[in-house]
Amino acid sequence: MKQNHIQSDFWKGRMWILLTAVAILVLLSLALLVNSLQTKKFTFINDGKAMAVTTKAKTLGEFLAEKRIQLGEFDELNFGMDTALADGMQVSYIPGKKININIAGHKKQVVTAKRQVKDILAEENVALGPLDKVKPALNQSVKENQTVTVTRITKKLVNNEKTVAFNTKEREDRTMLQGQQKVIQQGQEGKVLERYEVVYINGKPASKKLVETKKLQDWKDHIVAVGTAQMTAVSRSESDRASRVSEMGGDFTPRKTLQVRMTAYSPHAASTGKNPGDAEYAITASGATAKEGRTIAVDPSVVPLGWWVYIEGYGFRKAEDTGGAIKGNRMDLYFASEDEAQNFGVQRKTVHVIGPNKPN
Repeated sequence: MKQNHIQSDFWKGRMWILLTAVAILVLLSLALLVNSLQTKKFTFINDGKAMAVTTKAKTLGEFLAEKRIQLGEFDELNFGMDTALADGMQVSYIPGKKININIAGHKKQVVTAKRQVKDILAEENVALGPLDKVKPALNQSVKENQTVTVTRITKKLVNNEKTVAFNTKEREDRTMLQGQQKVIQQGQEGKVLERYEVVYINGKPASKKLVETKKLQDWKDHIVAVGTAQMTAVSRSESDRASRVSEMGGDFTPRKTLQVRMTAYSPHAASTGKNPGDAEYAITASGATAKEGRTIAVDPSVVPLGWWVYIEGYGFRKAEDTGGAIKGNRMDLYFASEDEAQNFGVQRKTVHVIGPNKPN
């Protein structure tokens, strides 16, 4: 009996031990289950670097506090701070960085969570022109304190009106004495329009290229007749050399004396085909303005332009003009009035040829 009692106590003790062990195992399993339910596993991407993390934090804010990360004004987080954490989540955190921006010489510093140049410029509302240059390139990423430079480049067509100077040309004239000159054609400056393509860099002209030239006004050469004839001695008899002309106009010895068929003309249309206001109205072949009491038209081969003559009955006159019908010993006396010119008719006159200087 005593042996049976001992065996019974033994088995009772072993049962208590087994039950205790089972209870401990159950409690441990429950603790592990509760712990596994409280722990979250997810991916945390910090400024582009991904890492697997395990945390008992309930919210994203608690997790960041656990990691001693303080969210700044310009930082970016893909979830709100109160978001409950769950297994398998991907949390992205991008801290703001200081980036320097230089837009056509205007500099400023910004704090941004953007990394690519194109995103930074878009965030700052920087619009790019078709020719603008950006450094670094738009698809590149930048680092802390790096500078993004935008160079503004534009092209414009610019018009420039330019004056073209005329050339002066001389023509020999055998009908004029050496030393005499006469303007045949007045020079006229020309005008051209030059169109340039100008490249501006940051608002300042950097280069230009001529793309078109357009003539606005033709230019004319200034043409001057230069006398080449040499003075030849006039053969006269000894009595002619000794003879002098004495008139009210003065006392002089003529180079030669001519018998001339004398007519008259005026500056008006009946004589010259020109009217007041027309170009070269009353302008003589020598370039001088015709004047009554001074001007006559001559054949330059008989009396050189610029020479003085003495017309009996009319006094001193200057050879300043020519005419299509004035050949040989024929001269045209100038009157300001067409009526006076017509009334003069045709007369025979004695004309004394003096020379380039008028007698005193």
